[in-house]
Amino acid sequence: MTHSLDAWLWRRGISHPVIRPLVRNELLLTALFLLGGGIAFAATPWFFWFGVGLGIMTLTFWSLARFFLRAGLGEYSTAFLRVVLLRWGGRLLLLAGLLYLALVVWKAPVTAILGGLTAGAVTALLTFAVVSREGRGASGRG
Repeated sequence: MTHSLDAWLWRRGISHPVIRPLVRNELLLTALFLLGGGIAFAATPWFFWFGVGLGIMTLTFWSLARFFLRAGLGEYSTAFLRVVLLRWGGRLLLLAGLLYLALVVWKAPVTAILGGLTAGAVTALLTFAVVSREGRGASGRG
């Protein structure tokens, strides 16, 4: 299943060998909690809202990865910085809108949203650490 998801991500511009597993793991964890939380929503909505927090982090990582992998990591200009800041501001506005809807309109538990956001960041850091370590181990064997 991970190979087909990796291929799907590759076709959508997530081609970096360290970033692709990070986004893949974020997507899988988000799908797990949204699906499981949706099934168990009547009993406890906490897991669904945890998945929403994960989804927000996944969307953030996805959009940053696509932007920087598409733009390349060459020399940056002031025009590039403006685009980055405008896109970041747009993402923050989207995040603020989603959080407002979840917390105020739909009365989501704050701990679930924060837990999902935190779990998304931790998942990204752990995946990055594991993939980076595997990459160093493979390159040192040659």
